[in-house]
Amino acid sequence: MTVTRLRTFGIAMAMLGSLGGCISSDSEFPPAQPPSTAIHFKATAPGEFPVDVYFAAWGEGYVVYSPGVPPMYLLPDKRGGYIIQTPSEGTRWVVARPDGSGWNILSASGPAVMLLKQDDGGYILQPPGELPTLIRPD
Repeated sequence: MTVTRLRTFGIAMAMLGSLGGCISSDSEFPPAQPPSTAIHFKATAPGEFPVDVYFAAWGEGYVVYSPGVPPMYLLPDKRGGYIIQTPSEGTRWVVARPDGSGWNILSASGPAVMLLKQDDGGYILQPPGELPTLIRPD
């Protein structure tokens, strides 16, 4: 799975509604490794093996961990969405889709990525012009 897909997947974790199992940390900086309370997910990009991703609450936001990728930080934007900060990419925003079908991940440097809810409880991460990534809790 590409670094961009992993980071975009991390955004999806903030939107899935699985935040209840995370315990927030009051430390100034998140831990280097995911805490034991982190929620574990598997993301499967087309033609690739599933990848482990861990999602943990931190302060007022969240941190997404995946082996070999710098952590991604999700900070609430005070309007019901999230601001995404990563060490190597620009700022992105997460906003709910008007029809309630999921969320749009917006970037100043590219088209919106869709995160769509599925009837079976899963999600599809759909970057424009690419095959989708399937998201399932582990």
